[in-house]
Amino acid sequence: MARIWPDAEGAWADPGPDGVNLKPNEFLTFHLLRLSSIAKASVSRVYLDPAGLSVPEWRLLSTVANYSPLPFSDITAMTTMDKGQVSRTLRSAESKGLVETELVPAERRGAGEGGASAAVSRVIVRITPAGRQIYDKVMPIAQGYQAGLLNLMSVDERRVLLDVLQKVHRYMTVEANRA
Repeated sequence: MARIWPDAEGAWADPGPDGVNLKPNEFLTFHLLRLSSIAKASVSRVYLDPAGLSVPEWRLLSTVANYSPLPFSDITAMTTMDKGQVSRTLRSAESKGLVETELVPAERRGAGEGGASAAVSRVIVRITPAGRQIYDKVMPIAQGYQAGLLNLMSVDERRVLLDVLQKVHRYMTVEANRA
């Protein structure tokens, strides 16, 4: 079987100019995506599947549970899901009775070029009592699972991990938004 983890003294210690020493299974993104896939499967098995929730539904429900009522646009920003995924997830969660939506009447915005004013409607999302009940049932299980992950590391290791994750996040965000 091929080695999955890179050698910390090999290509990760010296990736070479422009990463020429790195093999695909030594790419940081390879390991981040692999970990993401494993995390999704584990989280689903431990606390989402028993509650009948998908990962996107949990992301939406937990966001709305903590910030309800919430404009649709804020959900896309807070969950990092795109508008299409939030829209699909919202329909699913709404059909399960977990959230409800309200179309807030259009507000007239100032006249732009040509003198016409634009009407802008907003969708507001609220958690329902059924959604709150599911959230309150799942959250302690999720917190316990997450505490277990954090407790694998010392406090210093957690700080280093958080610093590294933030550094990678900043770099990848800039690269993703590059024109």
